[in-house]
Amino acid sequence: MGHDPKHFKDLSSFCDFLESQGELVRIREEVDPHLEMTEISTRLLAEQGPAVLYERVSGYAMPVLNNLFGTERRVGLAIGADLHQLEELGELLAYLRQPDPPTGGVGGLLGTARKLSSVRHMPTRSKKSAPWQQVVYQGAAVDLTRLPIQGCWPGDVAPLITWPVVITRGADQGAVNLGIYRMQLLGKNRLIMRWLKHRGGAQHSRSYRKPMPVAVAIGCDPGTILAAVTPVPDTLSEYAFAGLLMEQSVTVVTGQESGLPIPYSAEIVLEGTVDLNDLADEGPYGDHTGYYNEVERFPVFTVQRISMRRNAIYLSTHTGRPPDEPSVLALALNRVFVPLLKKQFPEISAFHLPAEACSYRVAVIAINKQYAGHAFRMMAGVWGFLRQFLYTKYLIVVDSSVDCHNWDAVMAAVGRHVDARRDLQQLTNTPIDYLDFASPVAGLGGKLGLDATRKSGAELQVVPHPAVWPEAEALQQWAEAAQQRHAGEIVQIHLRAACAMAVVSMHKTAAGQSGTLAKQLLAAWHPGAPRQIWLMDEDVDVTLWDDLWWVVSTRSDAGRDLYRDEIHGGFVMDATHKWPGETQREWGRVLRMDQPTIDRVSEKWPRLGLPGTGKPIW
Repeated sequence: MGHDPKHFKDLSSFCDFLESQGELVRIREEVDPHLEMTEISTRLLAEQGPAVLYERVSGYAMPVLNNLFGTERRVGLAIGADLHQLEELGELLAYLRQPDPPTGGVGGLLGTARKLSSVRHMPTRSKKSAPWQQVVYQGAAVDLTRLPIQGCWPGDVAPLITWPVVITRGADQGAVNLGIYRMQLLGKNRLIMRWLKHRGGAQHSRSYRKPMPVAVAIGCDPGTILAAVTPVPDTLSEYAFAGLLMEQSVTVVTGQESGLPIPYSAEIVLEGTVDLNDLADEGPYGDHTGYYNEVERFPVFTVQRISMRRNAIYLSTHTGRPPDEPSVLALALNRVFVPLLKKQFPEISAFHLPAEACSYRVAVIAINKQYAGHAFRMMAGVWGFLRQFLYTKYLIVVDSSVDCHNWDAVMAAVGRHVDARRDLQQLTNTPIDYLDFASPVAGLGGKLGLDATRKSGAELQVVPHPAVWPEAEALQQWAEAAQQRHAGEIVQIHLRAACAMAVVSMHKTAAGQSGTLAKQLLAAWHPGAPRQIWLMDEDVDVTLWDDLWWVVSTRSDAGRDLYRDEIHGGFVMDATHKWPGETQREWGRVLRMDQPTIDRVSEKWPRLGLPGTGKPIW
């Protein structure tokens, strides 16, 4: 089924198209933006459900659009293309980043001409006015509480704007940046702008010696939204990427208050200033990690003007443990980066950022291995190539014959080919996501590379292959003995015989307990024992790879929590919660919806007109 993305001139036209395809449901039952919308979305996301347009929002006259990009299919529909065509777009970006001279005679010249013809969509087009200027509030009339801002989780401190396209420009009046930064509601004209230091908006703000003009567009055409959420290379503007994505230049209108180019397609626009001398405590909020984050101070955005369409739609989402809408988007948009990586490292055959590991904290790379130590070169290259991989904590390198999207295949390679004496690249005090409470200090932590490729030549001279591979029966005997030896501490052991590894859950009651258990398990190693042990809390399912990599990516620091057997080559990774005494950080609380909200939504579900079972995920 083909369609023309140019028809999606705004959010309403995209909604109409999705509804015609059975991908959007209008809900006429009254729904509360405080918690109920999140609970409905979690159930829809779990079953690949549709986008929803809430037409009766408790306490508000404005409709709310949720779960817009909740499936990869809808991401593809937004750009009018099969998702595989995103890789073609990535090839164009790779060409623009480092163009090759045309080869192959006339065919090569035509291919180059086609690439260059796409560039014509990169510059923006300007208009003098836009539909979002139909209703204007400024000065004392500004009141953000008119907007149906979603309250996502029971422990959130205040309502949160979750889908703002934030538009900034540096003091040098250079390139414009578009970014998605969540914004906490402080008052009628005040929001907290939560942008991390390395993001474009934050970098722009540091160039000003006075309050910086800022514009925020809520609810743009799908191409502009996708461009804003895609971590494009630093040399490319998001407006230019949107033009490439939609094969049509983005139309902008200059904001009367900010002087910034604002998408013509926007539903709602906020204009004002951000002052780095005006800071406020932000959070706690439920986040994409699946936990509430720590309270941190961020600058305040003072809103001086609100403009909107007469029948504006408020676009919102929530973030939580995957699957959530951002993780679905990440899976789709990561296709753009495969060609960029292959351009720099032609030996890379495939690349995967698993959603269950927060979509960026773990990367699996498949390579056509050419020499001893090749995997370690790939680790250094990927960590250093794109800013987007700055916060990737774990890199697993496998051979090209391994399906890097299949955890059974990947972990079988890890089990068979990783020896802790030779195949682990451990780093400490590296840049880490500020949201990663598992790191020893905010912003700095460990990284770990695992070389799970087949070994040959010089690599076998360092450490030969293990002479004995533990049989399933021997592993079972080890598990029974370990549970007897650590009764009351070990809750469950799940053996992965094909990987010679064990996933162990424990009842942790004190600081240092998991580290002691890790050392004891290594000390008791024998030829029938697993070579690798992954240690988790009892609140997760030891049989699921998704649970394993969620806790490894969120509860472990590779520089602190890795225990190696330097004699036999095994290791234990401690992915348990860390207690006071093990860390100075405030540990994240796991997200869960409160029971009254779960019950209310369950009672309403038959009247919502939604497909699926409507079963709570909790």
